[in-house]
Amino acid sequence: MKKRWLWVGLIAAVVVLAAGRVYYTRGQPVAEPQRPRDPGLTVLFAIRTVERADGTRLSKEQIAKILPFVKALKDVPTTDDAGVIIARAIRDTFTAEQKAALEAARQQFQARGRQQQQGAAAGGVGEGGPVAGPAGGPAGAGISDEQRAQFRARAFERMIRYLERRMK
Repeated sequence: MKKRWLWVGLIAAVVVLAAGRVYYTRGQPVAEPQRPRDPGLTVLFAIRTVERADGTRLSKEQIAKILPFVKALKDVPTTDDAGVIIARAIRDTFTAEQKAALEAARQQFQARGRQQQQGAAAGGVGEGGPVAGPAGGPAGAGISDEQRAQFRARAFERMIRYLERRMK
């Protein structure tokens, strides 16, 4: 008789612990898996970065080499490995000065990200604090896949028009 009560007590304890865990984790935010980077958008940001300064702007010859790749990259799905290969071919056309400017911009971006993380860890919102997106969540969190695809298409169209104007 005592063994049966021992088993009933153990089962009750397991049930209580499991229910407590479910209750405790119910309020915890679920981390979304990080979305893989889009090589096409990375290229667009790189082109915009080198175009910012007069010393690193693309030459007409570089634009003539890059433009067909950008047009092709527009139609490549973000999950396709061909996008990475095309993006690498575009980056290979950059000069040493342009690559140095891209590296400096990347380091500046990472430093800004670290500052925002430190601000978020300290609980600060505002200067150096986290960037809020729709509904107060992180920036870009409330964007659907369809909206992201539309943004990508518009960004490519604008860049292609810009490069075509610059080539003239």
